Amino acid sequence: MIIGVFGIDERPQATPRLRRYPHATAPTSYTPPQIAAAYNFPSGVSGAGETVAIIELGGGYSQSDLARYFHGLGIAPPSVAAVSVDGGSNAPGSDADGEVMLDIEVVGAVAPGAKIAVYFAPNTARGLIDAISTAIHDSFHQPSVVSISWGDPEDGPNWTAQARTQIEHILTEGAILGVTVTVAAGDAGSADGANDGKQHVDFPASAPHALGCGGTSLQS
Repeated sequence: MIIGVFGIDERPQATPRLRRYPHATAPTSYTPPQIAAAYNFPSGVSGAGETVAIIELGGGYSQSDLARYFHGLGIAPPSVAAVSVDGGSNAPGSDADGEVMLDIEVVGAVAPGAKIAVYFAPNTARGLIDAISTAIHDSFHQPSVVSISWGDPEDGPNWTAQARTQIEHILTEGAILGVTVTVAAGDAGSADGANDGKQHVDFPASAPHALGCGGTSLQS
């Protein structure tokens, strides 16, 4: 059965789920370990022996920037490997760098013993599909967790029914293999950034076999 043909449409598929503070005076900030403690994230464990896969559809990271960040936290920098999918690569120099660096910094801070594999793919339907599939079936890095911080409204113009179906098939394969796929639920409330006055759900966070992760407000 043919579900869809991917690779012809090269329009951007998803946007990073990252918010930058727009004002000159920065608000109170928290480190990942402080956030983890506030939400009772398990302590006494480091993630040693596990690999976390991070899906990125643009941007890149700098080893020197990561070393500086983790030095400030007093945590040894994690082992990070870049994996190319469909020609994607670790290419810092765009706005997406903030998402890439944030993803690595959070994982490396709350699970300092885990290895990190960052799968870089083009921001297209085929790129996202292939990146998730590559991570789930990667016999070399063998990630047990996949993190995705990109998405768009599931009924918006960027998603087709075929792409949603194919991604759900891949997520189902991951569930069978024991791989947990976590996906950001969005950064723009229940409208998910759409301007039609309706409520929207972010995909792939809304996929049945994805673990959607939403944000809350932490008061100082």
